[in-house]
Amino acid sequence: MSSQGRASGHGQVNQAGGDQRIDQHTEHHHHYAADQARVFRHPMIQVMILVGVVLVVVVVAVVVKFAGAPTAGGTESRRSALPGDSARSDGTASPTAAAPPASASKAVESPSPRTDTPLWSGRVRLTYINLDSDPPSVLSSNTGASFWIHYDQTGEVREDEMYGLGGGLFTSTPTVARWDAPAKPTRQQCAELITTQGSETLPVTAGKRYCVKSGRGRVAVVTAGAFDQDSGNYTGTMTVWDAPR
Repeated sequence: MSSQGRASGHGQVNQAGGDQRIDQHTEHHHHYAADQARVFRHPMIQVMILVGVVLVVVVVAVVVKFAGAPTAGGTESRRSALPGDSARSDGTASPTAAAPPASASKAVESPSPRTDTPLWSGRVRLTYINLDSDPPSVLSSNTGASFWIHYDQTGEVREDEMYGLGGGLFTSTPTVARWDAPAKPTRQQCAELITTQGSETLPVTAGKRYCVKSGRGRVAVVTAGAFDQDSGNYTGTMTVWDAPR
């Protein structure tokens, strides 16, 4: 009886101890959970968690972006190698600019105007004429004139003269010549006439044609019209060509 009682007593004690251990464990667990809840409710912990979530989202976005981008050289590997491509270290062809067509290698130049196309043609009062202005202009003196007319009359006889570039004794190269053929000359014909039969001065007569040359190489044919008593000048017509290029 006594041994059973002990056994029973030991069992109760053991049972009580076990209950005590279980209660202690349960109480410890509840305290741990409460501590965890308090930790997660702390403002600093919440901020750190939020920052961590944002960093994870950013990293995932970067990984997805770069994972979808084509790898370097991917496009080049699909391109057929062109003649003249240099080899890269990875075996792919290095693109070079395609050579332009032969016709495009030369600069496109606008055609220069034909030298036999007149720059200007019209009527003019024959006094001091500058052929190098656009259009030709009438000057007040022979300074800067390509040619000019010296008017002189003795009694009923007119003794007017045409002077070329520089005029008189200062003309080093004759720049005027008279054209006696019936047809109007071309620029080339006038230029050749001045070169072969040029003169420093020539008498001016109404109805005659004269070839003249300017300081810049322009050539003109001048036709002397009737003498105008009111103005005291010849009213003529003139055609001017540009210098040859």
